[in-house]
Amino acid sequence: MALERLYLDYNATSPLSRSVLDWLRKGEVFFANPSSQHSDGKASRKIINESKTALYKTFSLNEKETRLFFHSGATEGIRTFAASFAEMSRLANKNLLICTSAVDHPVSVSLASQYFGPHVKFFELKRDQKLHYQHQENLLELQKLKASDPDLIILYHHLWVHNETGQVSPLEELSKFKSISDLYLHIDAVQAPGKIPDWQGLAEGDIWTFSAHKFGALKGIGFSFFKNNFDFYPLLTGGGQQSNFRSGTENVQGVYSIFLALKDLLKINVANNSVKRKELVDFMSQELQDLGAVIDDSSVCSNTVYFYLYNLTSDIALALFDINGLEISAGSACSSGAAKESAVLLQLGLKASAKNGLRLSMPLEMDKEHLNKIQERMKLVFNRLRSSK
Repeated sequence: MALERLYLDYNATSPLSRSVLDWLRKGEVFFANPSSQHSDGKASRKIINESKTALYKTFSLNEKETRLFFHSGATEGIRTFAASFAEMSRLANKNLLICTSAVDHPVSVSLASQYFGPHVKFFELKRDQKLHYQHQENLLELQKLKASDPDLIILYHHLWVHNETGQVSPLEELSKFKSISDLYLHIDAVQAPGKIPDWQGLAEGDIWTFSAHKFGALKGIGFSFFKNNFDFYPLLTGGGQQSNFRSGTENVQGVYSIFLALKDLLKINVANNSVKRKELVDFMSQELQDLGAVIDDSSVCSNTVYFYLYNLTSDIALALFDINGLEISAGSACSSGAAKESAVLLQLGLKASAKNGLRLSMPLEMDKEHLNKIQERMKLVFNRLRSSK
């Protein structure tokens, strides 16, 4: 009998939501180009317009004050706004400062290695050894830089929910940064939907970027909201689709899958899943006493558990978990199968275990039976590790 596999890598890609699966099984394909003026093209346009309206309603945003466009996901979305602000500042003959932290999503971290022009500089946002943003210290540093260059434009990237640790950095804490003129907040909201109680409440920010394959929609589709209080310059130009925010034929299927996945997401009880996560963390902390440790925090999302093993690198550990039917992921990026040091574990001061990070990200809804299966399988792995010592 084949071993039942338990998929626990939702932060990388979630399975399709129930409504998306039901729709695909019906074989309803919106194939026509939404820019075409014939009936099928207008039907595709109607799907996109209705989906956009639903998105604005879901996040309680005003269409007159906030713009929206669809893209391929957060990698493109975050890169788009970096390029847009670089162009905006160049045309205004002003300098641009892009702020990210060392433990952000790789696309944000990688911006500093890109060349946007001599007028673009970078600032590393400081976090403490528990990964918490040092907001007051960062604020003072940015105020000094602004005072020395009054025309400076600042693009500040904030990671709302950390993809490895699940740590939540509340948006409300960002309000003090708006005292700096020409500072714009870009919220990386990729891991928030369905995982924290206030995921629909975009309390602070000027830009919010999402990847829809993280919450049950199709791959290759994401979206960004952004306020109309700054000029926007598209990364992809051409036919002028999406009000010239992103040229290229629009992905009608992908957009509609967002609409369906969000309908399912609104039914999720985040608090219930947080209780299940707490049970799993308590179980793992007990089981790992002589093998490793769980990295936990007072504010964390409902589905993510980050841990490490003392004496086993992530590449080897992943193989062991996979053999036992547990599909989890490494806490750090892997290349050619070789474990790399995790920026998170290094920031936490765990140099000796920096290559050993592991992430378990659960379904957004999980019953007791599923939790028991995970615990039983995890215990089997831990016992095997213990017996091999």
